[in-house]
Parts: sequence; structure tokens; C-alpha cells
Amino acid sequence: PVCYDGFETSGRMHIAQGILKANIVNKLTAAGCIFKFWVADWFALMNMKLGGDLEKIRTVGRYMIEVWKAAGMNMENVQFLWASDHINEHADEYWGLVLDIATKFNLPRIMRLTTSTS
Repeated sequence: PVCYDGFETSGRMHIAQGILKANIVNKLTAAGCIFKFWVADWFALMNMKLGGDLEKIRTVGRYMIEVWKAAGMNMENVQFLWASDHINEHADEYWGLVLDIATKFNLPRIMRLTTSTS
């Protein structure tokens, strides 16, 4: 089985994100799972994390990986996938989908949907 988690790189890691995440990932990989982390670097950029500086965002992403290693995360069955790399590798498919969604939904429609589903 494959397990997924994702995070925006936004600064220092808190204890639940560090030690507890390492513990959970170790339990899952020991049980035979592959664990894939999505590093949401472009999404951090869109949300102006770290001043919107993509190089700082990627540096903090690498820092977080090192913190997990230091916290004892077994990296044998763990993969880190950078959103920007994946989007760039599948640009035709990704941006086509973005444009398709953008032409079908407008802000008033989205606001109605979120009101009715919340």
C-alpha cells in the first residue's frame, strides 16, 4: 500500500510535525507501506510563504526532510515529491485541467457550493 501526506514549507517545524510524524511514518513503513510526501512548494509560493521566495521555500523543504531524518524517520520506504517538479513534468495535462476547471467555475458558484457543503 501507498500512503500520502503533503505539506507547505513555511518555516520551522513544530514538534507534532517532526517527532510525531516520524513515528507515524516509521510505523506505516514497518507495516509494509510506501510513504510519499508531497512538498507543496508552488502552493507555498502562491500563499506567499517565506515572502514568496521559491528558493527559500525549497531550502526550507530540504531542511524539513533533514529534521525528519534527525528525528529518526526511516527513509528506506519514503519518497519526497516536489509539486513544482511534478507539475512541470506533466505541464500539458496539469494546465489543461486548470483551464478546464477555471472555465467551468466562477466565484459566485464556488461560494454557493462551499455554503451548501459546510
